[in-house]
Amino acid sequence: MRHSFRSAAAALIYLWLAALLHAPAFVDLADRTLCSCGDQPQTDWYLAWTPHAVFSGQAPWTTDHLLIPDGVNLMWNTLMPLPGLLMSPLTLLAGPMATHTILSVLAFAGSATAMWWVVRRWAPWWPARFAAGLLYGFSPYLVAQGSGHLNLELVIVPPLVLLVADELLVRQRRRAWVAGGVLGLIALAQLLTAEEILASTFLVALLGVLVLAWQHRPRIDRPRIRHAVIGLGTAAGLLSVGAAWPLWVQFFGKGTVTAPVQDASPYAADVLGLIVPTAHQLLGIVETSAWGVNDSENGSYLGLPLVMAVCLLAWRFRAIPVVRWAAALGLVSWVLSLGERLHFGGRLYDVPLPFDVVSQLPVLHNMAAVRLSLYVVLCAAVVVAVGLDRLHALGWFDRHRTGAAVLAVTCVLPLVPASAYSYVDAGTPPYFTSGAVNRVPANAVAYTYPVPRYPGSAPMEWQAQADFRYRSLGGYVISRGDGGGGTFAGRITVWERVVGQAAAGRRIEIPPAQVQRRLLQEMTELRVRAILVADVRGADDVNRLVEQLLGRPADEHTGRVSAWYVDAGPAAGPRRD
Repeated sequence: MRHSFRSAAAALIYLWLAALLHAPAFVDLADRTLCSCGDQPQTDWYLAWTPHAVFSGQAPWTTDHLLIPDGVNLMWNTLMPLPGLLMSPLTLLAGPMATHTILSVLAFAGSATAMWWVVRRWAPWWPARFAAGLLYGFSPYLVAQGSGHLNLELVIVPPLVLLVADELLVRQRRRAWVAGGVLGLIALAQLLTAEEILASTFLVALLGVLVLAWQHRPRIDRPRIRHAVIGLGTAAGLLSVGAAWPLWVQFFGKGTVTAPVQDASPYAADVLGLIVPTAHQLLGIVETSAWGVNDSENGSYLGLPLVMAVCLLAWRFRAIPVVRWAAALGLVSWVLSLGERLHFGGRLYDVPLPFDVVSQLPVLHNMAAVRLSLYVVLCAAVVVAVGLDRLHALGWFDRHRTGAAVLAVTCVLPLVPASAYSYVDAGTPPYFTSGAVNRVPANAVAYTYPVPRYPGSAPMEWQAQADFRYRSLGGYVISRGDGGGGTFAGRITVWERVVGQAAAGRRIEIPPAQVQRRLLQEMTELRVRAILVADVRGADDVNRLVEQLLGRPADEHTGRVSAWYVDAGPAAGPRRD
């Protein structure tokens, strides 16, 4: 009973702390976002797409609602189908922005609670477990990724993999196929949440097995190997069956990407990043903002006091197998997080590092090395939990209460976030959340202004808010480019080339007759049924262009949108209802 009460109390404290970080969003969950640009609207689109696709009777792995007429293989994007489906009641009730915020809160609280629960195997003293959960669930890695990458925040699985792997490889008290089945289900859940986290977990787990085998080589015998092989085989088989459909679409379906999506080499931790605080910390400095490419990727910080404490605990309790293992794997993970070439103090040096080998492997070449900082903090949390638990058992805290308090403050203070996340009103034009948008025929193609492209991805949010009433040109998504490589450019239509000038702040002159004919021809080919011009910068020029093109004013000006509905004629092609 006491254990259950403490577990519930710990989870509630973690939840409260996570909610404090996102407190500004709770003013209006349905219309508050970190930014109406970049990754935020893109993520909201993904969260809304899965329930829309599933409830419409189609697979969520691909879409024809973006990059008309090619469509998108969403498995090469951060689709997050499992969170999207699980959170679908909230999405349908309050919209994707509410879902995004609640998932961000649960990402922090859930990761911390998972670590609290997992380290009980080695550290039963509850304050030690609470400290481990706090360190992992509110680490600088999560605080940094929380500013823009929801898929990389949802890291509940890695501690669970550690727990099941310990049972399967070390303790072996349960049937191998049971532990293997659990591992397979956990891996499948991670695949359907964030593939990169699964790939990095697999890489670190493989290294962890090698470290474990070296440390326990005198104990390795055939029965132990047989047990592990049965369990791992069960996990691999279950994962293969569960993931067969989405992975087939990803690697063999339409629009598959066969070359690196982007150059991931700059995404690397700085050697000094471990001890120099970032702008996300209360005591941080803005000079580190460009380390790891940008401040959302610079999450390798732990702080000098904590690093020293972890090193001392690891040395003091090196006789404990799990401490030796976590310390060794944490060091290996940190070295890999430094990337392909050495970064020191914000400068790049042409010194090759071990991750250069990993970056040559298929699929893993898309991995950002700096994100391996997650496993550094996971290993540090294990060392902290076991170390504090053993110090408590030895009575150290009873003899050094003042020193322990000072040490705790010294280690925790540098990790305190600078402030809660800054949320703003999304500013979605009311047209897209009103009945007016239903004048667009269901699933018809619509020209929109702006066309969704990075960083102007807000139109993706509007499309999701409109319950995917229409299909859109453009999109801030990864698609197959020339040569099979991933690209964010995708196909650029005549419409986008013309109106893109207005989005860039340049005045649009009425194009010559030849361009107007090409626009009308494109409308015919794509069977465009509506033109929706949002009241943003450049809208007046675009409205004049459309009036000239169609020879008539807008059918309505409502909800900060000028709308033309093309019901018939050569520009629209055959009507599709």
